Order: sequence, then structure tokens, then C-alpha cells
Amino acid sequence: MANQYTTDQKDAKRQSIMDAAVQLFKRHSYSEITMKQIAETVGTSKGTPFHYFATKEDLFMSVLLENYQRFFADLLVQLADYPAMSAAAYVDWMVAQTANLIKEHAVLVRLNTIRGPILEGKANMEETVSKRNELYAISKRVGQELVEKTNGLLSQSQFSHLFIIQSGIISGLMNMASLTRFNHTELKVDYPDFEIDLVPEAQTQMQFYLKAYLKELKHH
Repeated sequence: MANQYTTDQKDAKRQSIMDAAVQLFKRHSYSEITMKQIAETVGTSKGTPFHYFATKEDLFMSVLLENYQRFFADLLVQLADYPAMSAAAYVDWMVAQTANLIKEHAVLVRLNTIRGPILEGKANMEETVSKRNELYAISKRVGQELVEKTNGLLSQSQFSHLFIIQSGIISGLMNMASLTRFNHTELKVDYPDFEIDLVPEAQTQMQFYLKAYLKELKHH
């Protein structure tokens, strides 16, 4: 008789597969990773990942969207005990979160750069939209919490939208910061004018954008 697993056991196995995918993605490019490698990393049969994810793209799309949900959930916890924010304090907070996203959630940022051109090609649209709806809902909760913390500096929609801008700035810079590498291989080239120090550059760009955005709103 086939093994019967509890819901908790199934959830744990699914999470272990996602964790293995993340660990491999930290060391390899997306194209180098196979579902067989993921199964071997988990220590299970090569067909097991396909019981939970129809394609590699479905797996990595789930990693991206579910971990972004956790990122926003962590922000909600942080904001719950955060003091009231002035406009300047909000800018400083977002700049700090930009560094946090790059340093602590680099896999999410990297996956974001391949979401459209690669993952969406073979990911299940219905499942992706469902998870995207969940992500949208929690991002709105973070936006509303910022409305309250800043005494209405911006609307919920504006606060939520600025996280998309943040993600775009980081993803764009990360993509351009790899010009001295090719598929995870360091090239023996010197492009000093192309070099990007990702964290400080992303923080600077985020700060410039937010200050200009708030200044523009103030004049209207």
C-alpha cells in the first residue's frame, strides 16, 4: 500500500524541496539546476519534486512569490513596534530595507530578474496568479501600516507601489553589476566604468527617487 502522508508531512516535504532549490540557486545559474539535482539535495527520489511542482519554473516561481510574502510579513512585524515616522524617517527606513533586501534576500532579487523572461514561460498561470494575489494582499497591509506610522504621508496604494519601484531599482542594478561575469564565471577583463557596488548604489538610487517623489507630491 502506498505511503500515506499527513498534511504537515506533505508541507514539510514541499518546503524541503523549495529550500534545496534555494541552496542550489545560491551556487549555480538557473539553467544549470535540474529537478534531479534538487531531489538529490533533498535526499529523495528523482520523481518526488514533480509530485509538488509540475515544472522547475513552477518550483522557482513558488520560491519567489512565497518568500516575498515572508519578506512583507517580516516588515509587518517590524513596523508593529516601530515609532511614528516623519517623511525623512520613512526615506531612511526604505533605504535601510533596500540594503536588507539585497543582503538577506539575494535569491529573491535574482529570481525577480528572470521572472518575466524565463519563469513565466513554463509556470502555471493560475497558480502564479493565486500566489501573486496573496502577495498583493500582504503588500497592501504593509502599505496601510505605513499610512498609520507616517500619519498619512502617502496613501496605501502609493506606499505599496514604492516597493515595486524598490524591486525594479535593485533588479536593474543587479543585472548590470554582472558585466565582469558570464554565467557565474569571472572574466579576466577590467571594466572600471561598468563596475557597480550594488548595496550603496541601490540605496543611493532609492534615496534619490523617494526624495524627488515626495518633493513632487508636495508641490501638487
